[in-house]
Amino acid sequence: MIVIIGGSFAGVQAALEIRKLDKHQEITIYEKEKYLGYVPNGLNQLLKGQIDSLKEAILYDEETLKLQQIDVHLESECLRINPTSKQVIIQQHEYTKTIAYDHLVIAIGSIQRPLAAEQGANLVYQTKTLKDAQHTLEKLQEDILAVAILGGGIIGIELASALRQYKPELQITILEKFDHLLELAVDEVITEAIVNKMSKNNIKFYTGIDVEAIQGNTGAACMCTNQGIFEYDMIIKAPNLEPNHKILEETIALDIDGSSVVNERFQAENSIYVLGDLLRLPLMPISEKFYMPLINNSVRTAMVAAHDISGKNILKFESTKTNVFAAFGLTIVRSGAQTRNERFITYSINKSSGVYSLHSEGSAKIYTVIFVHEDTNEILGIQAASEADISSFANLFSVIVRGKMTVEELATHDFFFHAAYASHVTHFLNEIALDHLTK
Repeated sequence: MIVIIGGSFAGVQAALEIRKLDKHQEITIYEKEKYLGYVPNGLNQLLKGQIDSLKEAILYDEETLKLQQIDVHLESECLRINPTSKQVIIQQHEYTKTIAYDHLVIAIGSIQRPLAAEQGANLVYQTKTLKDAQHTLEKLQEDILAVAILGGGIIGIELASALRQYKPELQITILEKFDHLLELAVDEVITEAIVNKMSKNNIKFYTGIDVEAIQGNTGAACMCTNQGIFEYDMIIKAPNLEPNHKILEETIALDIDGSSVVNERFQAENSIYVLGDLLRLPLMPISEKFYMPLINNSVRTAMVAAHDISGKNILKFESTKTNVFAAFGLTIVRSGAQTRNERFITYSINKSSGVYSLHSEGSAKIYTVIFVHEDTNEILGIQAASEADISSFANLFSVIVRGKMTVEELATHDFFFHAAYASHVTHFLNEIALDHLTK
């Protein structure tokens, strides 16, 4: 009997992969919500008109899983884990029951960390869960004029862009605690390109903001900060995520940030696997562990655990932190490490950047940055931004980083050319590699 606690991306993928490997294993998923696998940025999709209902951001269907002989119990929350007896306590509505397992998979994801200043205020809206997004959407549909977004990382920037598209008349301000927007996400070259687009879209932002208190004031929310008092009709907090480790505290060894301590097969105990947003993962190619709550990471940790449980293969996963996001008409792609990771390694990271032509996309420009090992010239990371849809480059960037390609190899790598297709005799990655070698 395999019991899976959590029916989001890691939990469902683990169930599906185990079923492929073992047609007869008994598999049960317990999920506390009424749905399986809600995409956390579903609100952004709706605001941009990509979907018509938030429910379209739910990716998994209970009946489809049941057709594969995967038992699913929604609105079922795990209260306690007992590794000694190999049992879990599940609450379903007003009833509790004890479930025995042979293998336990814990995939209960992350939670949005509350700000000390907002405790009890009920003035700050969130976007991570379906319930959060529905509540936020209802408020946005009211007659509001000024909106503040707490957090200038990827989620905050994407949200600001979606809000501008949804309600062009909104006064939108981003408040960021770090000294720069996207401080931990992308290089300054990419940030500058995004900020230029934000300025053209009349998005205000303040950095170095420390929110000291949030109070209600005649229907509006008033924020007291280290840079003065700000008043808005609505405050939306971009996700500040941490592992949802509450039920694990007395059962499984946790790191200082609340992530679970596991082996390379994501085992925390002999029969317990912990997946997805509950973990810190090695960032390839530098192998230092970071907290990277990404859906693609959740899915791949599930693959590793499923193969180990089934005894079929020994798989290994290190994340390249490959990610795509879009804001203000730009598509941004990133993979691997950057210069901000130097404090975790013993060598320096060199950087080259430039603006090149995407010959296959009507000569659109692409802002590109490569990060290079100073001794070996291996490509440690690549980032790019363009008004063209460059999302397909994410997989290419990831392969280059994972394959530890050197700058010399990238300079002459044979990207295809054919006069009948949209291509060019040299690729922008050839060009930035050559520029790096001639600096």
